[in-house]
Amino acid sequence: MRRLNVLLALAVALSVAGADPAPGQDRARTKEVVVGLGAEPRTMLAATIVDWTTNNMLEHIYDRLLDRDPRTFKPKPMLAESWRIVNDTTWEFKLRKGVRFHNGEPFTAHAVKATIDYALDPANKTHFTAAAYWGLVREVQVVDDHTVRFLTKQPWPNLIDSASLTNGLIMPAKALRELGPAKLAEKPIGTGPFKFVEWKRDERLVLEKNPDYWQGPADASRVTFRFIPEFSARLAALLSGEIDIMKDVPPHAVEAVERSGRARLRATVSSRINYLALVNLKPGPMQDVRVRRAMNHAVDVEELIKQVLKGRATRMCGPLAPPNVDYAPVECYTHDPARAHALFKEAGVDPSRLVLTLDTPSGRYPLDKDVSLAIAAQLQRIGIKVNVVVNEWGTHLDKIKNRNTGDMFFLGWGPALHGQGTMQPLFLHDQTYSSYGNNAALNEKIARAATLLDPKARADAYAELQQLVRDEAPWVFLWQQHDLYGVASHVEWSPRADEKVWMYEARVVAR
Repeated sequence: MRRLNVLLALAVALSVAGADPAPGQDRARTKEVVVGLGAEPRTMLAATIVDWTTNNMLEHIYDRLLDRDPRTFKPKPMLAESWRIVNDTTWEFKLRKGVRFHNGEPFTAHAVKATIDYALDPANKTHFTAAAYWGLVREVQVVDDHTVRFLTKQPWPNLIDSASLTNGLIMPAKALRELGPAKLAEKPIGTGPFKFVEWKRDERLVLEKNPDYWQGPADASRVTFRFIPEFSARLAALLSGEIDIMKDVPPHAVEAVERSGRARLRATVSSRINYLALVNLKPGPMQDVRVRRAMNHAVDVEELIKQVLKGRATRMCGPLAPPNVDYAPVECYTHDPARAHALFKEAGVDPSRLVLTLDTPSGRYPLDKDVSLAIAAQLQRIGIKVNVVVNEWGTHLDKIKNRNTGDMFFLGWGPALHGQGTMQPLFLHDQTYSSYGNNAALNEKIARAATLLDPKARADAYAELQQLVRDEAPWVFLWQQHDLYGVASHVEWSPRADEKVWMYEARVVAR
């Protein structure tokens, strides 16, 4: 924390002293926007991985079948102009005509089929074979060039949600077939508002405006994503004019941004949830539900929100937050060290003899490393020793995917907009990011909830699931994330609650 404060002071001093404004002014004239993010993408190939950092950048290059309204989150037309339910297991989409990929290839139903077939092929090892994404699709049928049907294995009301998220970034069928995924990963080809220029690993991704974009060209001529893991370094880059948009301004740096004269603070309450996973996929104390509940009583979530995040978060008591359409309230675990000790004793565990490992990223979520260190300090109060392991973002994801984390890990999940998109990938034991062991009763209830078309039956099913998960305590339930962005004075852009940092919506104004 001391190092961060020193760097903040340095950044403010630079801005007050009048650091060279030329880079920002030059970009305002050329209409380039530079966005500072905490991590680089994992791939440039669509329909491959579930990772916000990756897909937020990719959706500048690719389009989806459906978009979503930034306020209501409801699906709306994008590459598909309309959609309808043919029967309980068939959806039909009418596709937009006259759209072309960046290489000139026309967008047709064949591109939709090729993309989903690629995502579902086990040989491609994508994240999208899971039921929460495309795993319930039995077949994609091309009716004609501009009509496509999805045949599902069972009723699946959330199909349009998958079509409106980054699960459905559409690749060109002919290029995918002739060039292959490896070549498309080197030089991605989409229908989106920006074209790929270069990806310099560990440094930047550069995109240029697609002048022929079907929705009309973007105002920004070029978008550069800079990868700056440390919050303090991102802030210094914003206040010195090196970048134009900073994601995750530290809460205690808000005043510095507002006073800088170079940038303004833009804030929104995100749909993303943050949690501490209590890993019970391998032998250890977390396999006992009494220990997991004790951990929830031992961690003081309100203190973390107040002291570390300066109030910039909303506490969660279960696995879903209010923006989720399937949210139902459950009772919070109280901060109660005495109750925690009683549960540990009941489980036959002496907390003073516990040595646990907590994996955390640094720079991916608001003050993620600081939060993890604070949790370790809180657990120390009841005698638990916690070793915090700080990971680069890609390493963190790989450790979770390969089941190589310690006893706990910090993670965020979003945009968390519908129940299936959280419950299936995070609580079915065989899913990529799950930390929770095989629970037959929970598995059956999750599978059933995904098929329910009746709104009341669906609401009741997800309410029951949330109570069951709360009682099972697979996480320490933390908070719904609040997002703070620093935005340069010459850029007009507002953040969205669905966390889509989409520079097609940005306007660059020379002042």
